Amino acid sequence: MVKHLRVDREEKYEIVEKWFLKDLEMIDGKEADTDNPYFDMHFHKVYTLEAYSCASKYTFARTLNKLNEMYLKKDLKIVNFDDTYLNDDSIWSSNNRDCLVLMRICFYASNLLCLSLCPLS
Repeated sequence: MVKHLRVDREEKYEIVEKWFLKDLEMIDGKEADTDNPYFDMHFHKVYTLEAYSCASKYTFARTLNKLNEMYLKKDLKIVNFDDTYLNDDSIWSSNNRDCLVLMRICFYASNLLCLSLCPLS
């Protein structure tokens, strides 16, 4: 988890807490049928988080799911999310290509962010 700070004209990011994807047991979107940016991440402890928007919550969940599929291939439970927006196939069938491009950029940016936060050992 990263804390965003603005000091004078500079923006700074401070790592507050780190989690491993392998320890993530479940993502709970709380309410699938409402525009709600809150969600829970279940590790050994449950963390309640607030995304910038409901769309960013879904993008984050899709990104974690994709990373899990690529690297861990474990059973990651994603509950209380609308499957229409969580499934990649439904996004590709969208007529709005601007949304598709923006989502791809967000996916790659979040991958880069995750990789940049990983400690080198």
